Amino acid sequence: MSSLYLEHFRLAEPPFGITPNGRFFFEGQERGAILDALQHAVLDEDGIIVVVGEVGSGKTMLSRMLAERLPREQVDLVYLANPSFGPREILLSLIADWGLKAPSEGQSPVLTIQEALLERHAQGRRAVALIDEAQAMQPESLEEIKLLSNLETAQQKLLQIVLFGQPELDDLLAQPRLRQVRDRVVHRFELQPLAGPDAAAYIEHRLRRAGWQGGALFEPRALRRLIDASGGRIRAIHQLADKALLAAFAQGARQVSAEHVRLAGEDIRGGARRPARPAAARWRRPLAWLALALAGAGAAGALGYGLGRRAEPAPVALPAEPPAATPPAQAPGPLPERVSASVAVPPPSGAPGAAPGAVSQRYAALAPALREAVLRTRAVFDDPTQEFWTLRIGIASNAEGAQRLLVLARQSQEPVWVHERAHPSGNADAPPVWAVYVGRHTDRAQAGQSLEQWPAPLKAYKPLAYSLSGLRAQPYPERLPS
Repeated sequence: MSSLYLEHFRLAEPPFGITPNGRFFFEGQERGAILDALQHAVLDEDGIIVVVGEVGSGKTMLSRMLAERLPREQVDLVYLANPSFGPREILLSLIADWGLKAPSEGQSPVLTIQEALLERHAQGRRAVALIDEAQAMQPESLEEIKLLSNLETAQQKLLQIVLFGQPELDDLLAQPRLRQVRDRVVHRFELQPLAGPDAAAYIEHRLRRAGWQGGALFEPRALRRLIDASGGRIRAIHQLADKALLAAFAQGARQVSAEHVRLAGEDIRGGARRPARPAAARWRRPLAWLALALAGAGAAGALGYGLGRRAEPAPVALPAEPPAATPPAQAPGPLPERVSASVAVPPPSGAPGAAPGAVSQRYAALAPALREAVLRTRAVFDDPTQEFWTLRIGIASNAEGAQRLLVLARQSQEPVWVHERAHPSGNADAPPVWAVYVGRHTDRAQAGQSLEQWPAPLKAYKPLAYSLSGLRAQPYPERLPS
């Protein structure tokens, strides 16, 4: 909804978006110094590094900035956004993201990683793993990470590991069984909430970066009220500031007042208290808010406290895996499908020796749109002449969940791929999972630029970029008959 007020306030882009954007990185309150220290530690020291901060304190932005700063000509980087998998799944995720060949049954994933790291070390490269939401990791997974941190040559470690997590990460590492992991931590950084002056500077910084060229857009009383209500947490600042700007726009105001901030706060608190409503009602409310907002100042009396909640996609969980510590917000039911032109699907190669008819028969029971997307994906992903980067928006544990993600993905107006693949555990008896990807880009940087333009619901699961060559290493759930 924040795009509604851009023209009103002469802004080039939303100043308080929910997706980390390196252009908006704020170096105040030692955040720039912490980033410099992290970069130095990753490149020049050995051991595990821990970054701790409360929910919404800016950890993900810091991890993305660190990833951008690391020299790609020297560093092979992998970023894990959801580390709540078991030990083997963590290792297989690293193998897949590095584009390594999956280990055969009975072969140790650690051995596969070690061989690859030794080869890259011989080429003068350094391997780095950034793990976000690390407080959600299972103790057994952290112990597996400890084993990876043991891999070394006579001069240095082969893998540098950085854990980003909430304060619960400290409690997890304090467990007696994880003492050896804790002993390998060489640096610990803590992100504090923004203090009053820093919070005010942060808001001004975001507005200027977004194109604001006037005087103080927030009245002094409005700014104080917003900072007090947010507690200095960056995510809370974004929510309040965005809704306050929307309230000011709806009333035709050119400056945000304390009353606008009050309305924003009451809408956020009211949304937290409201019981769940039917999916259709949740989708109608933002449309009603849009109609009121476009009516301008005359709509102010009818607005009351309703600033409109953003609709977000429903989480698509994998039952075989434990849930993340902080699951995405609940969301409406399936979006209405768009009517699209029929796309000719070339015969996919499938597994070795598979006949196109066998592939088609395998997916015969799927909904037509999903079947078309799956067949098109197999045809492209299995073609060794094709190579590009794409963004994964989510993983579903069944075809119904994949269909929901597919409908959501079409909001991007970019090519959509649905990749059926074996379960990350490598267990042949585990049901397959369905990964949904969006976009076709020449490199990782272009994929990131595309991501910045996406609507908020598409970013709910922290999309990650993958190369086609890396995805080819992820096997299909079973070999098709020849």
